[in-house]
Amino acid sequence: MKKRYLVLSLSLVFALALAVPALGGPSNPVASVSASVKSIAQKALKKANNAQKTANAAQGTANSASSAANTASKEAKAAQTSANTAQATANSAKGAADAAQTTANEAKSLAESKLGTTEFVASAATETNETNFKLQTASCPAGSVATGGGFEIGPNGTAASQVTITSQNSAIYGPGWLVTANEISGMTPNWNLKSIAVCAT
Repeated sequence: MKKRYLVLSLSLVFALALAVPALGGPSNPVASVSASVKSIAQKALKKANNAQKTANAAQGTANSASSAANTASKEAKAAQTSANTAQATANSAKGAADAAQTTANEAKSLAESKLGTTEFVASAATETNETNFKLQTASCPAGSVATGGGFEIGPNGTAASQVTITSQNSAIYGPGWLVTANEISGMTPNWNLKSIAVCAT
């Protein structure tokens, strides 16, 4: 009878030792597996949270890039529109300039065909100081008349400052331009006189 109680007591102690590791028995395999799974789950959750943060950051970067691309696209379209407008304005200005040039060329050709303007310069008087008066005529060719004229006093600028032009007009005899000049009183320049006739048919 005592042996039976002893066996039952030992069995009870052994069972308790298996259930409670503190009593010296082995650790509970179910409890160990549960703790391991929980640890793995926590690590996986942490990695998932980190991955979510990375994904959120990437999404933000992508959104910013998309916004910048849209802005750049709008600016490019606006710039293209401005460029097209500027090109159209330039083309219009060029067309107007070409038309004006054509009109000018036509007017020049018409004037030349109607007037046939040519400049003729008479021979200079002898460069002497024999008289204080000179007369010079530039003659126009046959079939033309003088539409205007002018003069030159040479051979240098100093002579011109010592001479006075007394008259210039259409030649009295024949088509051309007549010029007369006198030395200024008290001056003795060495000078000559040229008459210039502008002739037209």
